[in-house]
This record gives sequence, structure tokens and C-alpha cells, in this order.
Amino acid sequence: MITYIVGIILALAASLTWAVSPILYRVGATESSLDDLVSNSLGAFVLAIPFILLRPPLNSNAWLYGSLFAVLGPVFGTYVFLVSLRYADVGIANVISYSYVVMLPIIMLVVSPKYLMYAWPAALIVLGLYLIMGSGRGTPYGYFMALLSALLYAFSFLALYRAYDYTNPWGIIFIRGLILMIGSLLLKTVIEGVRIRLSGKVFLAGLISYGIGGPLYILSVDYAGIAVPTLITALSPVITETLAVTRLKESLNKRTLMGFIIVIIGIMIASLMGI
Repeated sequence: MITYIVGIILALAASLTWAVSPILYRVGATESSLDDLVSNSLGAFVLAIPFILLRPPLNSNAWLYGSLFAVLGPVFGTYVFLVSLRYADVGIANVISYSYVVMLPIIMLVVSPKYLMYAWPAALIVLGLYLIMGSGRGTPYGYFMALLSALLYAFSFLALYRAYDYTNPWGIIFIRGLILMIGSLLLKTVIEGVRIRLSGKVFLAGLISYGIGGPLYILSVDYAGIAVPTLITALSPVITETLAVTRLKESLNKRTLMGFIIVIIGIMIASLMGI
């Protein structure tokens, strides 16, 4: 029980760090999504390398699933999300990209049918997110890229689940940071060439969300399992919106307030299910 609660707390902390990244992505974006991906990856890489000093077990299967986790989500998932921000407002892109909370319980059916029970609180969470931020505009291409990002992240979490069979959280954090950096550089080189323009704000986003938030999330999964911590990460855009409202001293309308309530209810239900 105590271990589970620690996992929940770590997931909440990860959500808080992830809340700042969409704003930094938007204001710090360069002309190239791939340059931004490299900047973001650098932040994660810098804070991941010291974990090798803990000497985690790193066999071939650990590298396989750890690399799949890094490539599917942090590399390709983040890249297509950054592209979606160029064709859709942050709010609506965030809502669609966080639909991975519904996709994951369905994908996890390959592991056990018990994960399907998390699908309906996950659907509540997405509904709440839509009520909070669903008024943004965008193009069909922007919506598609945000949805593709969600799908890639859902499969990356399945790979993360498998990685725990072969290594510990420190090994996953190290592999993720290394492969994320290598994958981003390769993607940038193949598509646009070797010339890179780094963004300080996007690097900071990577440092906070991927360098700090990522390890917190990976640890939360080790303590509380894959399902509930992943659903809790949907609090991230809610926290972003809350900070924006507080900073701008705006009042909450009924729709937004209802969205907040629904998200919290969905997360509470999922958390209780996991006990």
C-alpha cells in the first residue's frame, strides 16, 4: 500500500514538471521541428547519463525494450506532437495527444484483460480535458499528427512495461536518455542535414519535463504499475491551464470548472481501482 502511494506521488510530481513543456515548446520553437526535437532530447540526455554510475543491469532485452520505449514515444511521438503544434493550438493538440490514456488500456489487453477496466475512467479524463481546452482551433493535419503522437506514446508505454522484466528504473532512464539523443540526431541528419539550431527554451523544456519528469514517471511505474501513473500524467495539461488562469487572474467558466472536476474524478476512480 505504501509503495503504491509513493508511486502515485511520483506520478503527480512528474505531471507537474511536464506541465511547463507545451508553453516552452510554443514560445521557443524554431523553424524546424527536428531542431526542437534535438534541443528537447539534449535536456533529457544531460540528466540521464549519470545513471550509468549506478550500474543497472543492461542485457540485450533491456536495450531492445528500452530503445523501443525511447524511439516510439520520446523520439517519434514528441516529433509529431511538435509538428502538430504548428497546425493546431496548444490546447486542442494537448487534448488529442493525451488520448493515449484511453489507448493504453486497450493495447495492454495483450498483457492482461484486467487493464480494460481503466478505459472508462481514462475516457472521463479525456472528456474533462476537452471541456477545459477543447476550444482551440487547428487543421485536420494538426489533429492527425496529435492523434499519431498519442498512438506512438501508447505503444511506447507497452515497451516500457516489458523493459522492467530485464532491467531496473535506472537502466531504463539511462537507455531512454541515450537513445533519445541518438535517435533525434539521426532523424535530423537524415531529413534535414547536420546543421542544427538549438533553442534554449526547448532545451529547458527537455531538461525539466524529460530530464526530471521522465525519471519521476519511470520510477512511479516501478512503484505503482503502468496503468494508474500513466492516467495521472493527464493532469499535466490541467496544471498548465491552472497556472495560466492563476497568472492571468482569469475566472473559471462553468465549462472549464466542469472539466477540472471530471478529470479529478477520473483520476481518483483509476487510483482507487489500482489499490
